[in-house]
Amino acid sequence: MVCVQEWSTDPSTSRLVRNTPLAPTPPPEFIPFMTNQVSLQDKFYLIRTSLPSCFRSLEANDNNFELKPQFINTLPRFYGLESEDANFFIREFEEVCLMMRFPQTGEDTVRLRFIPFALKDIAKKWLYSLPVGLISSWNDFVKVFLKKFYQIHKTALIRKNIMQFRQETNKPF
Repeated sequence: MVCVQEWSTDPSTSRLVRNTPLAPTPPPEFIPFMTNQVSLQDKFYLIRTSLPSCFRSLEANDNNFELKPQFINTLPRFYGLESEDANFFIREFEEVCLMMRFPQTGEDTVRLRFIPFALKDIAKKWLYSLPVGLISSWNDFVKVFLKKFYQIHKTALIRKNIMQFRQETNKPF
């Protein structure tokens, strides 16, 4: 079927107006197919979904405490920059978490609940990129964190100092 477009003049505005004929009504068997169609515009926009966390829950009663803003404000910040010391951050973070006591809640749970609030920028993006359920304890997090953010040249320097250890003259072993 060919649709022919016709033009006419609108008497009130003296402008040309396109007169398109009405589209023919589709047969009833095509109506459900047509209602399920999604426009291209809808397909190109991302759907916002909340991904599951990389942390596995440790305790059944780990939801018994409230994260208060004054606790979050005391946490050290780690941005993931090369100039930052990852070991120092972990130490400082553990010290701050030791000051926070929640009844019937383990230290691992407290630390794992607070760590997303201490990480910023590059470090936070890294945390969100971890696979679901990868981390089940604080030690698991520390291993993965230091593997990512502890500078390799520091490890190489420490290894070099150990390998080149020698006893100097007139020094006791």
